Amino acid sequence: MTDPTRATGERFGYGWTAGGVPPAVTAKVKYHLHVMQTAVGAPDFTGLVLDAGCGDGVDLANSGLTEGCRVIGVELSDGGIVASAARIARIPRATLVQGSVLHLPFAAATFDAAYSYGVVHHTIDPQGAVRDIARTLKPGASLLIYVYEEFDRRPWHWRLALAAVNSVRRPISRMSPAAIRRFCALIAPLVFITCTWPSRHFSWAARFPYPATQNKSVRSLIPDLYDRFAAPIEVRYTEAGARALVERAGCRVRAIANARGWVVWGERLTA
Repeated sequence: MTDPTRATGERFGYGWTAGGVPPAVTAKVKYHLHVMQTAVGAPDFTGLVLDAGCGDGVDLANSGLTEGCRVIGVELSDGGIVASAARIARIPRATLVQGSVLHLPFAAATFDAAYSYGVVHHTIDPQGAVRDIARTLKPGASLLIYVYEEFDRRPWHWRLALAAVNSVRRPISRMSPAAIRRFCALIAPLVFITCTWPSRHFSWAARFPYPATQNKSVRSLIPDLYDRFAAPIEVRYTEAGARALVERAGCRVRAIANARGWVVWGERLTA
């Protein structure tokens, strides 16, 4: 049986470099960290910051361009390392380490803040991942975590749709990365017509789930669909479950919000 951790790294790494090595980032753009901070009202980070699972490197670059901030990104996949290194090539305040969020290569109480967007719910031990991220934080430091939502508060037809998508996702995730991407390119026009376009023009479609509503074109939708179908592991959370993830890691929850998934702002308690 394929190791799910290795398979996760291979699939996501392929997705971040399938279109070639990305260009260096030279100016901040609104990306995942901005979404998290806006959702819960958290300020920009300062000091030494951990990007736990930096992926394609855009947030890592943004953090390195933030005044008063130095950032270290940790990424498991070879492809993510290649993409992130390219993104931060001109940003001296951002550095990169290859490793796992389950076993971070840092001493306790190292960082002034940390964030992790859409990472821990793809690991074999989400609670262990959040616990190890929190371990590296100084007392009082902020932690921002984003995890997928369980559709417990959505109408029955959305819960049914999620179950249907998951029934397809499981066999698709066992295909080769190239085959998964071809599948996503095939269905992207249909998703765009039935979900993305209506979400922009009709109130009844405004809360369609991510990634159906977040892209400007069919082409830009393909990598987001790939992320959705490629992951060997996917764990979803209720609001209470997302809160518990952070609290059980030794943090006090300052705020929690739904931004097509749960964003939790925690504060590391004194040891």
